[in-house]
Amino acid sequence: MFRFLAKLIGFLTLSALAAAGLAKLFLESRADPDTEELDMVSVFEGRRLVSTANPFYGGRIMAMFSGVTLDLRQVTPAPTGVHLDLAVCCSGVQVIVPVGWKIRSEARIVVSGFADASVTDADPDAPTLHISGIMVASGVQVIGKPAMEVVR
Repeated sequence: MFRFLAKLIGFLTLSALAAAGLAKLFLESRADPDTEELDMVSVFEGRRLVSTANPFYGGRIMAMFSGVTLDLRQVTPAPTGVHLDLAVCCSGVQVIVPVGWKIRSEARIVVSGFADASVTDADPDAPTLHISGIMVASGVQVIGKPAMEVVR
């Protein structure tokens, strides 16, 4: 029984690494500071993006064996809110939002962790960050920090 489990885990690990390698070869990331709807791909690397989009609708983040930081403190959220669809495997994702944003997560979590460390007040008109998708053997954290000041 132990031998079977060891072989299964080895096969699954090799499959995940092969899928990550193929994703790195064939998928392109479309994520710039002024992108209104991003497609961020991070495979075997670390990525950091400080978005300044006006309006910002959200987008998709795929992270495999990597780390991603997305800073949304300078965006103007779309009237419908910001929607992020995550596909995260063996990675860490950190989303930084301004203090007061509401966070709604409907993501499927498999052997992973999700932490909402945002600071939310009772304002019903506050922008909402909607998170969906899947996280496998990963960690996702949403942090609320004061808006950044622009230095001129």
